[in-house]
Amino acid sequence: MPITIHKTGDLIVVKLTGLSRIFGLKGRLDIPTSHVTSVEVRPRTEVPPTPGTWLRAPGTHIPGLVRYGSYGRVPNREFWAVYRQQEVLVVGVTDWAYRRVVIATRDPHADAALLEEA
Repeated sequence: MPITIHKTGDLIVVKLTGLSRIFGLKGRLDIPTSHVTSVEVRPRTEVPPTPGTWLRAPGTHIPGLVRYGSYGRVPNREFWAVYRQQEVLVVGVTDWAYRRVVIATRDPHADAALLEEA
């Protein structure tokens, strides 16, 4: 399920394609670089959902397998795009549509370096 990240101007663009787009019911996230507060790569099992984000609207969730879509309500809203990967990229954001973006990419360490650079 390919998810790509690139920087365009002052935006970080997260593009979901194929099944990622279908599961997440979203094709693209445009995150302003000025709103990013943290970037880290963590094992998937060590990234628990934020308390209060049990509400999935819209998205797909199969426990232990798939967690895609928007979870919770403002101010704790999160976007997840994870499918069984061992390591995921966790992006903390402030004053934006989501508080945290958790995504699984082919090379989360390279993508984290790209985001830290931005």
